[in-house]
Amino acid sequence: MGSGRPSRPNRIYPIALWIDRYVGSTVCALLLASKKIFGGSRDAPATEEVRKVLLLKMWGMGSIVLASPLFEIIRERYPRARIDFLSLHENREIIEMYPAIDRALTLDLRNGVVPFLFSTLKTIRSIRRERYDLLLDLEFFTRFSAIFSYLSNPRWSHGFSAKGKWRGRLHDVEVPFNAYNHVALNFLDLMRGDPMDPVESDAVAAPDALPRLSATESAWNECREQLAALGSWREEDPTVVVNPNAGDMALERRWPREQVAELLRCLSRRENLNVVVIGSAAERRYVESVVAATEVATRIANLAGRIDIAQLVALLAHATVVVTNDSGPLHLAAAAGASTVALFGPETPILYGPLRSRAGQRHEVYYRKLACSPCMFVHDNKVLSCWFAQAQCMTGIRPADVLASVDALLQASPGDSDRSPKHRTIDS
Repeated sequence: MGSGRPSRPNRIYPIALWIDRYVGSTVCALLLASKKIFGGSRDAPATEEVRKVLLLKMWGMGSIVLASPLFEIIRERYPRARIDFLSLHENREIIEMYPAIDRALTLDLRNGVVPFLFSTLKTIRSIRRERYDLLLDLEFFTRFSAIFSYLSNPRWSHGFSAKGKWRGRLHDVEVPFNAYNHVALNFLDLMRGDPMDPVESDAVAAPDALPRLSATESAWNECREQLAALGSWREEDPTVVVNPNAGDMALERRWPREQVAELLRCLSRRENLNVVVIGSAAERRYVESVVAATEVATRIANLAGRIDIAQLVALLAHATVVVTNDSGPLHLAAAAGASTVALFGPETPILYGPLRSRAGQRHEVYYRKLACSPCMFVHDNKVLSCWFAQAQCMTGIRPADVLASVDALLQASPGDSDRSPKHRTIDS
């Protein structure tokens, strides 16, 4: 059964989920009763009347990237509208990289739940003064975003809904979240707002389905300086970037430390190959422990906690292959144009598989499809319910197999394939 589940240093997220579940449901019920008594009926604004659009997505950098096809559709449909995006503070950099978004608005949860709630009330007051013509709530099932949407008083709003949830009926248009469709497709369905007229699945299968993320030349130069300072970087050689992290939301999505270390050890033995590991400042200590376990740390460039989001996107754009757990950097890499080897376990690639931003981009997806997988669902706010102390869906992915996929992608020419991501099912 292993030595126990990984501890979570950040307790703010589970506290926020508890409040959302137990307090949020009561608030939603009260607001819904108020809506029935005082709301009255209203009509959707005509297309030419939409001058202000607000998108709302608090959690998940990867989900924001997967929502980016929606940004371009909104810009095309409402060319004269101002499009704003409200999210958590840590997502500001990535939002500002999308030209379709005019303004990023943020809330900060880092200082605790109580200051966050006071800041939320202040932001709601400001947004009410704006009176947005259209609000799209991109959260899947959190009650907080539905409450925020309703209190913001837009002329019209769309939101996801599901049976047994108190959130959807606070929106003018309820769209069922389809757990059998990719998240990006669900976002497009939300925009259309008609469950009887779904978006075709081909919309997210094209080679350019994901808008390309491009960092500035200065961001790449700053990243190169960091790499050069580490001593193991050779600019003329191809680069493999490895992300051993999975975010504090569900650390069980991490490939075990020993298996990541084995892959890094094998890669570091290759001549004429740069091996780079990444991570946030909060993940730096864990990444250092992974690198130390390889016993060849001098051959590995550790950028964890050393670069910002723009520099990370620049690095991913220059990488030949990116190996990553199911997490935000997977989708950043896909949007930057990198080919990836993606490791899935508690969550399913049916919902979160990497999309493509260029022709010839290739993704190798490992997913064991165990009887207990997936065990992490959007309708439960991604609260993981693993059967084991250590996720068997991740421990069963063999370093030798992942190494073979990396080699295949390293040897492939840029235009070698225009195929969709390949999902590998590994025998248990």
